[in-house]
Amino acid sequence: MKKSGSEAISAGQRLVERARYLDKEGRASIPLSLLLVLLFEMRGYVAAIISLTFSEDRTRLLKLFYTSSEQFGLMLLIGLPALIVLLATTFVGEDKPNWANRLMRFAQPLLLLSLVFDAVLISWLFIEQHGAFSFGRAAIVFGWFICGWYLIKSRHWRFYRQHLINIE
Repeated sequence: MKKSGSEAISAGQRLVERARYLDKEGRASIPLSLLLVLLFEMRGYVAAIISLTFSEDRTRLLKLFYTSSEQFGLMLLIGLPALIVLLATTFVGEDKPNWANRLMRFAQPLLLLSLVFDAVLISWLFIEQHGAFSFGRAAIVFGWFICGWYLIKSRHWRFYRQHLINIE
């Protein structure tokens, strides 16, 4: 029996992906959208770094985003997997595999788990505020959905991970 052309199509798609996502030296480019997702998940760290620029009162900016220090601490814990994945993308070896290449196997589950915990924290914040609407909270929920969609559906992210995992 003759098989359908699905194998030829998948081989052709792999060739197109290699041409699209690799540079002339055969190195994978870091997806810009991945960096935006990591920045979104590390928003607690970003707020902490920005608050360091205020010389008078460093807690003033943090109070705008987080009503208590427990929320800020939870946001730092939730952003820790994103920080680890960001470090792994920095130290990944294209010539020979290292610890960062092995960590890329677990990057997507780590980031998705972080998003799940972030959803719990966002829900807790909504319950604490008695469902009061604000555009900031709406933007966070919208960003959460976009990040989840990107981590599950992005071909560039999938190719980048698989390329770094399969380096020998």
